[in-house]
Amino acid sequence: MKVNRLPYFLLLFRNMLISGINSCTCCILHNPEKIIEIFINIEKKSYFSKLIDQNKLGDKTRLLKKNDFSKLGIKNDRYSNDIVVRREKYKPFILDDIIKKNKKSLIIIADQITDQNNLGNIIRTALLIGADGLLLSEHSSAEINEVTSLTSSGAVEVLKYHVSKNINRSIEILKKSRYWTYSLDMGGEEINKNFKFDDKSVIIVGSEGKGIRKNILNKSDFKISIPQVSVSGIDSYNAANSLAIAAYHFKISTF
Repeated sequence: MKVNRLPYFLLLFRNMLISGINSCTCCILHNPEKIIEIFINIEKKSYFSKLIDQNKLGDKTRLLKKNDFSKLGIKNDRYSNDIVVRREKYKPFILDDIIKKNKKSLIIIADQITDQNNLGNIIRTALLIGADGLLLSEHSSAEINEVTSLTSSGAVEVLKYHVSKNINRSIEILKKSRYWTYSLDMGGEEINKNFKFDDKSVIIVGSEGKGIRKNILNKSDFKISIPQVSVSGIDSYNAANSLAIAAYHFKISTF
């Protein structure tokens, strides 16, 4: 590790800076080859030294004084000033990289999720429940970027995602690969203890307020809803929570 003053060329870089201990740790563990440079608070050197050494990233690591982190040009306001990673920008996968041919599989479609907190929570939930990937619509969706890294606690480093130019066409491809599609919709059939997902399932979740677009709902094999009590002024779960409940039911109903 090297003790550096802030290098001038940082003003010119075309990559991205991610922050937060979980986000940076996941990047180091899962995508070390994508890392351009790591910045560590010199006062926290001992905390990160083992992680850096185990992943052979010492040559890419720079030690900065705490006050220098504010000069890095981090775009979001929720960054940690203990570790920051400069990495290549995230790149989507092709759909074939996500589709599983002959085994149990869960794929999530997020239709026009524009809120980064919701998107990050959806990515984290999808990863931890064991989903094979996430599909996003090309337009009217939050970008996968440094904020997503933070809101997903680094889950975006692991979960494969695909950006679809046309969700309906992507659904057709998934159906040809023997997936059944389930749209989360308040007017759908309530999930109960007897409800069973197919071994190859796609769960579609829509944006807060607007929900899933009508043409995608019409394309779905099933419309499902999450049981809830009636409370004045609160009409539904948020998108990430609805997904978590439905995805868990997929998990236990397809054992």
